[in-house]
Amino acid sequence: MLSFAIAAALAAQGADLPPQLPQVEVIGQRIDVPGEEAVAGDDLRSPAAGDLAELLRDVNGVSAGRMGGHGLEPVIRGQSQGQLNVRTDGGLVVGACPNRMDPPSAFTVAAAVDRVIVVKGVQSLAHGTGGTGGTILVERELPWSATAGVTGRAGAGAGDNGLDWRADSQLLWRGERAALRLDANAAEYGDYVDGDGEAVRSGFRRRSLHAMAGHDFGDAGVLEVGVERAETLDARFAGAGMDAPLDRMTGARLAWRRELAGGDFSLRAWRNEVDHVMDNFSLRPQPAMAMRVPAESDTQGGDLRFETIVGAWSLTTGLDISANRRQATRYAGPNPAMLSMVNAFLWPDARLDQAGLYGEGSRALGDGTLTAGLRVDRFRAEARRADVRPSPMAMAPSAFYAMYYGGTDERWDDTGVSGLLRFEQPLAEGLTAFAGLSRTVRAADATERYLASPAAMPSGRWIGNPSLALEKHTQLDLGLAWEGERATASAVAFVDRVGDYILRDRARGQDGVLLADGASVYRNVDARLHGLELEARWQWTQTLSLEAEAAWVRGQNRSDDRPLAQMPPLNGALALAWDTRAGEWTARLRGASRQDRVDASVLTGSGLDARSTPGFGVLDLGWSRPFGAHRLRLDLKNVFDRTYAEHLNRANLDPFNPDPVQVNEPGRGVFLAWEWTPAG
Repeated sequence: MLSFAIAAALAAQGADLPPQLPQVEVIGQRIDVPGEEAVAGDDLRSPAAGDLAELLRDVNGVSAGRMGGHGLEPVIRGQSQGQLNVRTDGGLVVGACPNRMDPPSAFTVAAAVDRVIVVKGVQSLAHGTGGTGGTILVERELPWSATAGVTGRAGAGAGDNGLDWRADSQLLWRGERAALRLDANAAEYGDYVDGDGEAVRSGFRRRSLHAMAGHDFGDAGVLEVGVERAETLDARFAGAGMDAPLDRMTGARLAWRRELAGGDFSLRAWRNEVDHVMDNFSLRPQPAMAMRVPAESDTQGGDLRFETIVGAWSLTTGLDISANRRQATRYAGPNPAMLSMVNAFLWPDARLDQAGLYGEGSRALGDGTLTAGLRVDRFRAEARRADVRPSPMAMAPSAFYAMYYGGTDERWDDTGVSGLLRFEQPLAEGLTAFAGLSRTVRAADATERYLASPAAMPSGRWIGNPSLALEKHTQLDLGLAWEGERATASAVAFVDRVGDYILRDRARGQDGVLLADGASVYRNVDARLHGLELEARWQWTQTLSLEAEAAWVRGQNRSDDRPLAQMPPLNGALALAWDTRAGEWTARLRGASRQDRVDASVLTGSGLDARSTPGFGVLDLGWSRPFGAHRLRLDLKNVFDRTYAEHLNRANLDPFNPDPVQVNEPGRGVFLAWEWTPAG
């Protein structure tokens, strides 16, 4: 209803809008920053994608693990979870599900943001600590650059495989010194069917509202504030032993920027609160033992940044801090009406704090550009309820840690130093070479360090390790980028040697693990990841273009001489776009090769891979056309109704479902979307 109210407000304002400058369309190739790719505009409003991570799979080098229709886990260059930074308007959102039904990207409605920038590998130290695999920057802006008045848009969509309906709206207002933005979104997804016509548990309902306001105080700077509420209800997961009847995020942000001392100064502060409930009875047949896990994750922080020019250097210095608290309690009983027994403190009031100081600069060096940076982070972690027994018959989490690792220290702190050197050098007209060398660290998250999930059978236990050391990544990436009059191409090779890689494994009496009972444990090992990314784009004519891309990554556990689990296989896509008077027509052939390098055995490895996954190829077709202020879009996904699953499936990481199950991707689906952007 709010979406249609905003649309009505836009229509009512249309006659009173002040004169607007005519729209200027610039035709040409976007100059990509090596290692970065921006997703914006219509690409963010795909009617078929139910999740931001699902949409980002179209970015070369990005994959995603599926557990249902919501909450896909993004993977960049073979790294995921705590190895990626996901920042929304500069702030961090940390999910509240111990089984990651709600990774940070799941709280973003793609149609409600201006752009998503995917940074592959380490290109800067200013995005926060970690980000060893990459960074996802979700950006929303107030209409400061627009002329005064009201603008916005409204849209709706429906589909026949998964998507029931969706409605999106945006209201933008610009005054003489003030600006306002309001985004409202709602959607309902049913269970989709795979290529065999089998229903896959994947439905959910989603509502979100975002409001943002700002005021320009002239020489005193610009102040912006924002609030957000995102809610996902009744999310069903085919690849998990539980579903999520509730997942809610409430956030608030403040930003201030001004010119100061010959440079640009900015201050940001934010707080995000996530409430999550998962159980095994609300959305499925009642089991023999009912379980319910209410959980919460509260994150707050901020950063100071100063950008200036000193001599030949463009310098950025900053300080950022964050504090996260996570608590999850598992209740059990013979039926949903008798959930009185506290079964476990999955997260025993885990607190993770971080403070980082960094400096980064760029300057011309000959015909090239040199970038150098240094960052120091201080980490602190503790579990404040680790010594509390959930019930008289249950062990305290600290006793659980001692049983598997020998230590009972619930407090940990350390300091990490990161550095970056990067050089770009033109070689010939349109041809540029670049090389980057970085050393970065990341700390274990609350699950890796403090999770305490008991079970009668040891193979069903899941235990964090309070003594985990910092992951230390030394990365080298080399590449070439070429831009011609009608074509562009790039090739990037990277290698990442990791000391103290945080590995989820099975307890077999390894170094630092006391028992050999097959429980899920964490330990530090040495590892290596390396890969290759290729991209090419051709603008054959003014109306016809072709894109080709491929990505490959390989991960190796060097300590145990076995593959790292959950590595995407060689994958790629070939896309054709044809712009005619009847609309823009697109065809995209995407696929992946067979993945045989797996860690599928619980007896000799981690068992996180379900199997060797066969390759696949899928064709998608699309059409879109403007009709004045309106635009229609039609997408036909998986044209030949192929039955397939991505190798990365979140089910392989589910301790409540001991048998790994790969969740099939959707079969053929038709999706129709309408969007209205009033003149102005």
